[in-house]
Amino acid sequence: WRGFVAQEQYLLYKMATKIQARWRGFVAREQYLLYNSATKIQAQWRGFVAQEQYLLYKMATKIQARWRGFVAREQYLLYNSATKIQAQWRGFVAQ
Repeated sequence: WRGFVAQEQYLLYKMATKIQARWRGFVAREQYLLYNSATKIQAQWRGFVAQEQYLLYKMATKIQARWRGFVAREQYLLYNSATKIQAQWRGFVAQ
């Protein structure tokens, strides 16, 4: 009779262990899925932020290029005007 009771307790112990293992596996899979989902969301967000930063960088670069072009044209016009005045003066003096 003791052997039967011991065997019964052992079987209950084994079944409880299997149930616990299954439960732990289920919980671990759920945690992994949550972690994996969070990782994917974070990656998407980082990509979105990087794209926004890149677009801002491109716009800033275009603004800077336009400004530099404007300044260069202004300087050229001033230089060209000064050159024309000098040429006129030299022509006047040479007469």
